[in-house]
Parts: sequence; structure tokens; C-alpha cells
Amino acid sequence: MSEPRKCALLVAYHGGKFFGFQRQPGKPTIQEELEAAWFAVSSEKVVMYGSGRTDSGVHAWGQVVHCATESKMPVDKMARAINAHLPEEVVVRAGVDVPSDFHAQASSIGKRYFYRLALGNPRPVLHTGLVAWDSSPTLDLLAMRQGAAFLLGEHDFSAFAAAGRSTKTSVRRLRAFHIRPSRGGVVFYMDGSGFLYKMVRNLVGSLLEVGKGRRAPDWVETVLESGDRKRAGATAPAEGLVLWRSLYPKDPFSPLL
Repeated sequence: MSEPRKCALLVAYHGGKFFGFQRQPGKPTIQEELEAAWFAVSSEKVVMYGSGRTDSGVHAWGQVVHCATESKMPVDKMARAINAHLPEEVVVRAGVDVPSDFHAQASSIGKRYFYRLALGNPRPVLHTGLVAWDSSPTLDLLAMRQGAAFLLGEHDFSAFAAAGRSTKTSVRRLRAFHIRPSRGGVVFYMDGSGFLYKMVRNLVGSLLEVGKGRRAPDWVETVLESGDRKRAGATAPAEGLVLWRSLYPKDPFSPLL
């Protein structure tokens, strides 16, 4: 009997009503929706392994998922068939066959996130659930960029990780951090080898302390070196965060991203 074939799916979702990607008993999750949709198509129970967990309420455009299946259905048809059984907040953008040693999480070499924040009044009601909001009319972007510069490179990011993380180490490499103005607000872009539980939101929340003039840019370095989560800023709201890309040495979806 031949080994099951392995397929990878490129998944996007509006995370507003979900408790993140990973399955949780009694709560709606993206993983559960994908597995249920494939079962509806094929009557086959599979585990959909994601490139990483996302927090409750967080969105994704480039979440990569893989599964092993006995099905011979062409992978492009498989993606369309799954979409027919998914809720409107979740969509499989594409599907590809991948080598047997591919793993959505273990094969990943990093992720890219962006965080959208609207500023000033009134509240951004036409973007509710897709952008975070702060009533401050402006932020000091130069000071925030100076603070973010201390975060680049390889560090122990314990000070910016929420309690409850299950990783063996809190050392990560932040390869890029950009803060750019956008119409009505600001966008934070991050590229790293990996991110701890709520790390992106905690970094944003801490830099907002700098942007509002409450802290000097070098305060970020002090917090980083302390390893103490209590010294950092508040966790920014989930709705502003989007997992943009999961990165691989040989990206199976590179033509689409």
C-alpha cells in the first residue's frame, strides 16, 4: 500500500469570530473548519497542520496548512471543493502537492506580519474588526522607528511574550521592522524567524508608548534586556493583526505571494 500523498493549502481568513487557528474544545477554530470541510468532501478524517497558531481574533492572508490524504483528487479541485464547505470568513486561496518531508510548521523559516492601526476620531466604523483603533490624532513615527531598531537581530524576547507560551526557547531573530504612515493611521510590518505568543501585539503596544511620548526610544532596549513582561506596554488589540506570509526555503506558493 502506498504512503498517503501530502498536500499544502494556502489559507486566508477573517479571524473575528474564531479562537485562533489551533483546535480548542467547544470553540470555533480555523483548523476545525478546514478538517470538517474536507471530511464533508471526502469522508476522510485528516489533521490540518498549520504553519503556526494565531491568537483569537487575528486574521491571515498567507497561513499555510498541510495534510496527508489518501484522496487522488487533483489538488486544485480539492481546494475548490473545500471552499464549498467553509464559512464565508475562511477561504483556501490555492493548493499544491508537496514532498513527503514538507511540514507547514517545521519546514518554515519565518513569518511576516503586519498590524494596522487607525488614529484619531471618529472610530473607523467601515473597517470594524479589520483594523485596531487609537483615538490619539498622531504618533511620533521617528521615535517609534528608533525604538524598533533596538529589536532587530537575535534576542530573548521574553519581555514581549504573553504567559502561557509552550516553546522551548524565547530567542527569536527579528529581520525587519518597518513603521509606515497610511491613510488615517499607521501600519507596522515585521519579518522574523518566528514569533512568541502575542509577541507582535506586545511589540506594537510597547512602541505606542514611545509614539505617544510616554517613553523614550531607548526604553525599548531596557525592556528587552530585562526579560520582564510587566515592564513592557499593553497588548495591542487582536483585530489589527494579519499573518501575511509563512516563509519557506522553497516556498510552494511563491508565484502567488
